[in-house]
Amino acid sequence: MLKTTIGEVRKNGKNKIAHISGFIKTRLRLSLCVVALPYRRIVGQKVRAYRKEAGLSQEALAEKASLSYKYLGEVERGYVNVSLDSLMRIAKALKLKLNDLVCDV
Repeated sequence: MLKTTIGEVRKNGKNKIAHISGFIKTRLRLSLCVVALPYRRIVGQKVRAYRKEAGLSQEALAEKASLSYKYLGEVERGYVNVSLDSLMRIAKALKLKLNDLVCDV
C-alpha cells in the first residue's frame, strides 16, 4: 500500500504511519515504566526546593554543577540513582553541605 499523505493506516491489526515519502513505517509501542524510589524522590524534592530557593533554573544549576540539565531533571523527579559525585557537584553549586540534601533519607 502506498500513501502520499501523512495519515493513520490500519493494516493487519498493526498501527502504521504513512509518510509523505510514500514509505510506511510501523509505529513502535514502547511502554517504559520508571519507578521513583522513595529515597530518590526525597533527595530530588530537596534539590528542587533548594534550587528554587536560590532562584535558579534547571539549566542554570546544571551548568554550575557541570551536569546535563536533562540529568538534573531526572534527579529532581527521582528517576535516576544519583552518584555521590553528582550530589557533591549539586551541593557545591547551591552552596550547601551534602548533609542538607540527604539528612532526612
